[in-house]
Amino acid sequence: MLPDALTVKTVLGPDLEPALEEAIDWADAITLGPGLGRGPERTALVQRVLERARAPVVIDADALHAGLDALMCGTAPRVFTPHPGEFRSAFPDLSEVLGRDRFDAAAAAGAAAPAGPPATMLLKGVPTVVTTAGRALRVVATGNPALATGGSGDLLSGFIAAFLARGVDPYDAAGLGAYTLGRAAEIASDEQSVRTTRPGDVLAATPELWHTLSASPCFVPPVLFELSPPALV
Repeated sequence: MLPDALTVKTVLGPDLEPALEEAIDWADAITLGPGLGRGPERTALVQRVLERARAPVVIDADALHAGLDALMCGTAPRVFTPHPGEFRSAFPDLSEVLGRDRFDAAAAAGAAAPAGPPATMLLKGVPTVVTTAGRALRVVATGNPALATGGSGDLLSGFIAAFLARGVDPYDAAGLGAYTLGRAAEIASDEQSVRTTRPGDVLAATPELWHTLSASPCFVPPVLFELSPPALV
């Protein structure tokens, strides 16, 4: 699918091969979880990667089932991107809070453990909620039901990692990733339909999204009355 992608071979745990350690060391951002699988060896792999990582890490999908002890290893900044089911697995103590108020649950998880690494929480849903300690809660309302298709979450984690690799702050990278995914899904479904739009179509819509954003004029607030410019002579 991606013949130009650089790859390394790994048995996915429990230990890191030298080539994988080297890739972790030079990476500007890491996505951990999509397609990983679950089990003791995968949990050990998640822990080893987080212990070694210095670049920011997006933790998604199967990695969210590794347990909170493993997810809090290391010191690298991280962005969690769960849907409600994954949230309950990663943060079982907050399951009841999630049932009452998803905004409070996301904020509590975003604060993480007091001694833990810097963490940003992106709770997927309608709307998507982004939180981190010490900053205002952010809501992202772009998107449509096309994103309920399997694989859409993998796109989200990839978008966030791409922004992280460009040096964007994790909290802003999470918000930008969610916004990008949602707007690209809207563009793709406008050209096809919500029911027929697939993750590949959403990805294919991103060039049009970049062109649209770059061509958009600066926002000008509504003006009730505009004075004539003063005479200079």
